[in-house]
Amino acid sequence: MTDCGNDQKWDSYCKRCGLCCFEKIEDERGNIFYTQTPCRYLDVVSRKCKIFERRFEIYTSCIKLTPELVRTLRWLPPDCGYRKMMAGCEDEPEIIPNKRLSKRRRRSG
Repeated sequence: MTDCGNDQKWDSYCKRCGLCCFEKIEDERGNIFYTQTPCRYLDVVSRKCKIFERRFEIYTSCIKLTPELVRTLRWLPPDCGYRKMMAGCEDEPEIIPNKRLSKRRRRSG
């Protein structure tokens, strides 16, 4: 693996679009729908996390996106910086059904 696993560079691949910080709903057929409900720490105007550098410390429900998770999470948008970076690290990210964080709803912050 190339720089995909380098923690120092990893956060730089985030485009700070904020889409992963909105509540998502998955229907019974596996379709993902983004809601208009953001994480409480997302600045909805700038689309940037107000606590980005300390997000895992302050908001323990925030999901740490790792190369392993990026390969499997279906709710990351196709133009996600992490996803695009992973596509450059390997032929094509393998998308497999994600583990449900709850029965029907998923949240990240």
